[in-house]
Amino acid sequence: MRYYIIAGEASGDLHGSNLMKSLKEVDSAAEFRIWGGDLMVSAGGDLVRHYNETAVMGVVEVLSKLTKISDNIKLCKSDLLSYNPDVLILIDYAGFNLRIAKFAKKSGIKVFYYIAPKVWAWNEGRVRKIQDSVDRLFIIFPFEVDFFKKHGINAIYNGNPLLDSIASHPSLSETREDFLKRNNLEDKPIIALLAGSRKNEISYLLPKLPYLENEFPDHQFILAGAPSIERSYYEPFISNSKIILLEGETYAILKQAQAAVVSSGTASLETALIGTPQVVCYGMNPVTAFLARIVIKVKYASLVNLILDAPVVKELLQGDCTSKNIAAEVKKILSGRTRNKMLVNYRKLRKILGEEGASEKVAKAMVREIEKLNISPKYLLYHETKLGLLKITCDNSALLEIQYVEDDINYKERTGKNQDKNKVHPILAETARQLDEYFAEKRNTFDLPVRLTGTDFQNRVWEELRKIPYGEVKTYGEVAGLVDSKDANRAVGLACKMNPLLIVVPCHRVMGANNKLTGFNIGIDKKSYLLELEKVYQNTENNLFK
Repeated sequence: MRYYIIAGEASGDLHGSNLMKSLKEVDSAAEFRIWGGDLMVSAGGDLVRHYNETAVMGVVEVLSKLTKISDNIKLCKSDLLSYNPDVLILIDYAGFNLRIAKFAKKSGIKVFYYIAPKVWAWNEGRVRKIQDSVDRLFIIFPFEVDFFKKHGINAIYNGNPLLDSIASHPSLSETREDFLKRNNLEDKPIIALLAGSRKNEISYLLPKLPYLENEFPDHQFILAGAPSIERSYYEPFISNSKIILLEGETYAILKQAQAAVVSSGTASLETALIGTPQVVCYGMNPVTAFLARIVIKVKYASLVNLILDAPVVKELLQGDCTSKNIAAEVKKILSGRTRNKMLVNYRKLRKILGEEGASEKVAKAMVREIEKLNISPKYLLYHETKLGLLKITCDNSALLEIQYVEDDINYKERTGKNQDKNKVHPILAETARQLDEYFAEKRNTFDLPVRLTGTDFQNRVWEELRKIPYGEVKTYGEVAGLVDSKDANRAVGLACKMNPLLIVVPCHRVMGANNKLTGFNIGIDKKSYLLELEKVYQNTENNLFK
């Protein structure tokens, strides 16, 4: 199967990479085109956009980047159609992904949503969008089962993938001594600082944290750098402090830390599952915060408290998120009753989330749902011809598409790189052979299994085009008459433009009035070439046809 996966932030990259690894185990032919990060790339994904180019959070922040967001959506739609996956898998990132889900659904692409948008927290109206645009919903919190069932959606729950990510991480077996030595750290108790994965989160929280140095002189403060944030962004905030920045060490830092100050989000759940007492802090643009208070419907900001439905970890939000308040709460969790109570509740949390193996279970569930939906895997071949580079697509029973892709650099880069000539599907191999014969002027007709999936009108037009003999042409008006739509010249033209099977469905044999050479989806020069090849057209002003 060919999967198109979209993740818009670091946590999505993590879960997406583990899902991809598991999908490869149950689907040996799996191919991935991705919007994600380094982890998904390392799992074998063909990257379109890195999440550090797309992640935006907050009303004001979104408004300031509308042009960039719009450009990314346009690119995604175009690339999605070009790649034509068997399944689109969306990972969280609701604002962007729900728009793509709607587009994909209309385009006939099956949509799986993994890690549902947090519609139970705010914007419950998005549930309708999920109902309309998503074929299967895979969730990671047990309380979501009843929420979505109430809205008529049978969501699929197979545990939380964070359990897998944490359990398999090598840092959790590392000794404290080795960790300190490897990072050249003092033998002092550690307080971990997780300031967020977005620049607006970091710029809000991090300036408040150097204050802690004076309150806890016997501790060292280790800042976990987010994978999407360059080191230079942190330096102005910590340059006059003793805070130590470590990159790519989040789990290791949490494992060795006595306590943690954590920006709300996935990090709070990760911290709890690793077993480190924490204070959750969060702030945002004042306008965004004002709007959030109006629309947010949940009692808590942190996932730990939401899952347990109790104030297990202290949440310091907006005006409460001050240096003094953070210091006071950290003191409470370094030792004593508050710390012990939090650790007991962490054990309850793990029990609720269930056992490890979520990524594998979800991958197997996805493959089962693909079978239920009768999704036939598609196969690709990029084939060089005298016309240019063609992308040929089929499933196990029929030829689906022949597209001209020579001017698309992404296809050029993939051509020959990921293509094993020894594993070409028989339908693709036969199509390539017949096309070669056509361009060598040794074939006038095509004998291929074809499936046309357009509207009723488009299918009628395409079938009439297939009847136009080699070396002959018809006008748009003549084709319109053949499909009993005599005044539908423009509609015929649009059907020709949407023709999925270049050459095999010979839309190049359709001309304007008086046999005038008119538009062609891949360029007039290509249309002229094909007609010259078939000896019906000469590219001279006074001798257009034989």
